[in-house]
Amino acid sequence: MSNGTLFIRDSRTNVGYEIPIHRNAISATDLGRIKAPPIGSHGADQFAHGLRVYDPGLQNTAVTESAISFFDHEQDLLLYRGYTLEQVWGADFEQMFHLLVWGIFPTAAQREELQQTLARHMQNVPDIVYKAILNLPPLPLIMAGLSAYLAGVPDVMPASREATMYQTDTEIADEVISKTVAAYGVIFAIVRCHRLGLTPELPSLDLPYYENVFRMARLVNPTPSQEDLMRISYFRNFGNLNAEHGMALLVFSTLVTASSLTDPISCLISAVAAAHGPLHFGATESAQRTLREIREPKNVPAFIEEVKAGKRKLFGYGHRTYKGMDPRVHRIKSILKDLTHVDQPLLKVAEAIEMAAGKDDYFLSRGLYPNADFYGNFVFTGIGFEPDIIPAAMLVHRIIGVMAHWREYTGE
Repeated sequence: MSNGTLFIRDSRTNVGYEIPIHRNAISATDLGRIKAPPIGSHGADQFAHGLRVYDPGLQNTAVTESAISFFDHEQDLLLYRGYTLEQVWGADFEQMFHLLVWGIFPTAAQREELQQTLARHMQNVPDIVYKAILNLPPLPLIMAGLSAYLAGVPDVMPASREATMYQTDTEIADEVISKTVAAYGVIFAIVRCHRLGLTPELPSLDLPYYENVFRMARLVNPTPSQEDLMRISYFRNFGNLNAEHGMALLVFSTLVTASSLTDPISCLISAVAAAHGPLHFGATESAQRTLREIREPKNVPAFIEEVKAGKRKLFGYGHRTYKGMDPRVHRIKSILKDLTHVDQPLLKVAEAIEMAAGKDDYFLSRGLYPNADFYGNFVFTGIGFEPDIIPAAMLVHRIIGVMAHWREYTGE
């Protein structure tokens, strides 16, 4: 039973309260009815809105009720709109995008229409963005590109057009979601090519989203080989693990920005800024740097001792949601098995860390196991991404969930 009533008696005033429980949660505003005694209390207790909830880091706070995903760490269960990982394992970007954002798995016609819509929007992006690209690290460049694109399409900004345009017209909201996703894919490709001194290819109306991103970013040949197609397939499968992961910082930043009723492009810029930190997508860069410093598996025991002594941080270990093994990890390892032909010496260092930590009570007693980022690095580098652009590549996946949450929140 997830609904009921929470009975509270405040020892300070001996006043009783009844707080409704809905879907195993209470409303924080209901706690506002609980007031401190008017006399003899500390000044901080005399808060106009009553009792407050202190939850640094939002460790046990539900900020929204969402139907997009569900995960149960006790059952190692992760669902997208009710679909298991097994059911979506072979899905492509358009199918996952349609499922998460609009709540249903697309028909063949809907998928084709969405592919055409994204490809059409992608063709319009390069001229708007390319001149704004400067010689910056990838994620700041991404933000610069998105900002330049936003400046070129001012009609998507509610402040310039109609304050509630997205709340009152879902067709406009859906159109701008597609533009935002298209813009991100193109800007990612332009940034990678710019940093490598390459000229990006133009997107094709005949290609799905991931294929267009890889083509534009020069990650595959204009006429893809069988090996190119396999790399896109690995990226697609990995993307189905990364497309959505609940109220992570990326999404929370999006919704905080969306609370001002702004457009999804502005919200995505906020999300990219949040993702850059070393405790979010930036952790991949930190993890790679740590592995390079360890260099060889023989140096792992000394590193583990430094972690236990609080002298070093092990990025990619532990997860605030999963108290056991991250259910995505075994899927990631299955992709890595298909990439064994790629020479990745640091992967052996990572495997040595997991082996050592898996026998150490320090990690076991704290429920610390590898998360998706720990091994996900090696999927990206195995496919052909440079280490410093991995966080930006991760957003090519996660933009699906970000836009799904924006649409859900805006519709409320």
